[in-house]
Amino acid sequence: MPTKLDQVRRRSRTLLRRAGAAPDGPLYGRLVDAGRSVPLPPEVRTAVSTVVLRRPWQTTVALDRLLVGAQGGWTAREFAERTGDLLWPSTTLVDGPHVALLRLADDDPDPSDETLLASDYGRMGMRCVKAGADFFGATDEAGVLRAARIFIDRYRGRTAPKRGPARVASQSAPGDPVLVAPVRGSDYYQILDGHHRLALAVMRGDRSYPVLVKWLPVTTPLQDHLLKMSWIDGTRELYQPIDAPELHKWPTVRRCTDRRDKMLAFLSERGVGTTGTASYLDVASCYGWFVSEMRKAGLDGHGMERDPLAVPLGKAVYGLPDGAITTGDAVDLLGAADRTWDVVSCFSLLHHFVLGRAKVDENALIELLDKVTGRVLFFDTGQENEEWFAESLRGWNPTRIAAFLRERTTFDEIVDLGPDDDAHPPYTGNYRRHLFACVRTTV
Repeated sequence: MPTKLDQVRRRSRTLLRRAGAAPDGPLYGRLVDAGRSVPLPPEVRTAVSTVVLRRPWQTTVALDRLLVGAQGGWTAREFAERTGDLLWPSTTLVDGPHVALLRLADDDPDPSDETLLASDYGRMGMRCVKAGADFFGATDEAGVLRAARIFIDRYRGRTAPKRGPARVASQSAPGDPVLVAPVRGSDYYQILDGHHRLALAVMRGDRSYPVLVKWLPVTTPLQDHLLKMSWIDGTRELYQPIDAPELHKWPTVRRCTDRRDKMLAFLSERGVGTTGTASYLDVASCYGWFVSEMRKAGLDGHGMERDPLAVPLGKAVYGLPDGAITTGDAVDLLGAADRTWDVVSCFSLLHHFVLGRAKVDENALIELLDKVTGRVLFFDTGQENEEWFAESLRGWNPTRIAAFLRERTTFDEIVDLGPDDDAHPPYTGNYRRHLFACVRTTV
């Protein structure tokens, strides 16, 4: 159960987040980036960085613990913002465009210009150009092709013909160390300089590489985005699963796979969504994980979510299309809906209405959910067995919840599918919320 100190910390994080200054979040990352982007002559910047900002010794780091970073003279965050790629700084070196280009060269001894421009490396270079930067001196397709072929020549051990400027301002000098910064809250590092040398090391089969490490850690745009979201309130934890390397140490509050599997098994048993395309709506969809999973299962999935930050997040991490998530107050959106969905889910929302945190009560919410459900409503809510709700939700147990659903809805059948599997550290003593399937047998 949260201590009084935990509650004070969470409230403090909430206030700071609303002011745009959540601890470890966007403000922290931008301050670090701002320090790196102060206009200084290259030789002065290098001197200051070497003396003040870098650890004065080399550290050997695992190559599979490196994330791609700065490009085109921009920090990783600036590159992500200017290109609209939230996940660029969350990409590992081994899965990045530099290594991919060399693997392409292994498979194709003489790649065409079209192949190189269509590669991840070529697209990265052109994104730099189109966003207003240069890519190792390149300002057009010809320059990007030149940079790609020089890199392939270098990989193959050839003495590359002179194809352009020997070195540009954004390119490190021969003998410069590879430079990285630790990524806050993780065991990964972001590459600040040296992508090409590190990619060559990967292709040689090296497992580690000596680097210089900056003192100050960085945050990734994905971390920043999550820390700004309303549910988290500045806490390093995930509410739904996200597969990103720098988030591996963040606990996932709701495992979600248990409820997904129960839902899909029940729908299959009842023959819902097995022929044709069934529609699905997740109310309070958070990041959009359930919307994504139901779309994978063949349903036409959509969500409703209060936090507008869920829209770009769902697009980036789950590939959700435009229009998949509608943002706004659930009561307003459900009240204005002029249609039904075959399958609806609503997880961990109703108890906020029971506790008086909404403009209507729990009866109004369940009636709205009833109204928009065509065949099956999957539902759970906070319960009295949870330490943090032992007093405030006294009486709200599976028996009471099932009776509430029978009394306040028009469904023909209420099926208890059992508890969730979320009562694991650090959430032992909480969750174990029962999932109910509310079924309309006559449509």
